[in-house]
Amino acid sequence: MIASSAALWLVLSAAGPALAEDAKPAQPKPADSNAKPADANPWAVNCSSGSATAELQCQVSQNLTEAKSGQRVLTVTVRRDNANGGLAMLLALPHGLFLPSGASFQIDQGQKTTLAIQTSDQNGAYAATPLSADLIKTMKSGTNLNIGMESVTRKPVTIPVSLAGFTAAVAKLESIK
Repeated sequence: MIASSAALWLVLSAAGPALAEDAKPAQPKPADSNAKPADANPWAVNCSSGSATAELQCQVSQNLTEAKSGQRVLTVTVRRDNANGGLAMLLALPHGLFLPSGASFQIDQGQKTTLAIQTSDQNGAYAATPLSADLIKTMKSGTNLNIGMESVTRKPVTIPVSLAGFTAAVAKLESIK
């Protein structure tokens, strides 16, 4: 349990600065029942290392922005979880959330999983979870990853994230040693 918590903390602390944006994220808006996932922000594979001798650290992410302002609303990142050898998901959430409610994710109409919001900073709030092989398989065959949260006024917000291109991006991530 402690190792798992420590691993999530490492994932969270390592990815937090990489996801930082200068712009303040837009306030979440209640989801429209006819809302479509933003497909203008495909899954991207990004790699970096701290030095020429350091191991390459790669991640797959999708950054959703508010159409009018271009401000980040949500970033979903999947990266290697060095503690267990699998993959982990980090959600970089917007400001203006009711933190005790946490965040949730659901693939299409499947089972909803609630996550604790683990930390926050000037760029937003963050939640992370390890991803099982079964969950990754479901994401690869899914259409949308629905991210849920509550605004500070306790209104539910759901942001659909397109899973189009996720399979290819994860395959590329897994091929990078």
